[in-house]
Amino acid sequence: MVLGISLILVAIVVLTAFFIYTQAGSSSKVPSGKFSEKPSGNVTVIVGLDPNYPPFTFVTSNGTVEGFDVDLMTYIGNYCGFTPVFKPWDWATIVTALMNGDIDVIASGMTITAERSSKIAFSIPYYSYRLLVVTKASENRSLSELLETGSRIAVETGSDADRIVESWLNKGYKISKVPVESYPAVIDALATNRADLAILDSAFLYPYLDSRPELRSALKIIGDLGVRAYGIATRPDDYWLRNCINRAIEEAMSSTVYSDLLSKWGLNQ
Repeated sequence: MVLGISLILVAIVVLTAFFIYTQAGSSSKVPSGKFSEKPSGNVTVIVGLDPNYPPFTFVTSNGTVEGFDVDLMTYIGNYCGFTPVFKPWDWATIVTALMNGDIDVIASGMTITAERSSKIAFSIPYYSYRLLVVTKASENRSLSELLETGSRIAVETGSDADRIVESWLNKGYKISKVPVESYPAVIDALATNRADLAILDSAFLYPYLDSRPELRSALKIIGDLGVRAYGIATRPDDYWLRNCINRAIEEAMSSTVYSDLLSKWGLNQ
C-alpha cells in the first residue's frame, strides 16, 4: 500500500534533513536569477512535467494536463501570485531544460537526489514513496539471483531508477538495462517479456495497478530499495520562487488542501 498520510508526513520530515544537506552547497552570492526577487506585474511560470506519469502529471485524451502535481502547482501559483503554464517535456532532458531557461520549475514527481542537487535546487519534500523492484508473478528466483543471471531491467530514462541500474552495472552485476520513455512503458516492457525486472516508484505503481487489476495479478514486488522523496525543482538563483513554493507547500500541508489532493488522486492509501 502507499504510505498513509501520517506516515507520508513523518517521512517528509525525516527526509527534510537530507534536503537541507543537498542544498548546503547552494550559492550565498547576491541573487541574480530570473525569479531571485518577486517580479512585478503579471507573472507566468513555465512548469515542466512528464506527460505520462499518472497520477502526478499526465496528458488526457483531449490534450489537457492533469494530476496531483498540476493541482499542487495551481495552488502554489494562487498562493504566490503567478500563473503556472504547464509544458510537457522529455524526462531525459528536463533538468537541462530547467538549467537553460526553457522551463522555470519541474513539478512532476522528481526525486530529490544529491546528483541533481549539484545542478538544480529543490523545494522542501512534498511527497515520500518507496522505490520498488517488480517482476512477473511467475518468477521464482530471488532478486540477488536475478541480478547475477543476466536479467534485463526496465527503467525510465533519466529517472532515479536509471541511476541505480547504472550503479549496479558499475559494481559488476550481470544485468542489462532496458531504457524506455515513461513509467507505463516500464511496466509494458515487463508485461511483454522485454524485461525481467522493473524499478518503479510506489507512488506510481499502486495507483496504476489499482486501475488495472489484470496487471496486479501478473506482477509482484521482489525488492524494496527504501524511501525517497519528491521535490519541486528550481534554478539555484531563483530564491524568491523557491521560498514562496516552500511556504505554499507548508501552508497546504497545515490545512486540508494537501490531504484533499491525496484523496482526489488516490495517494493516501
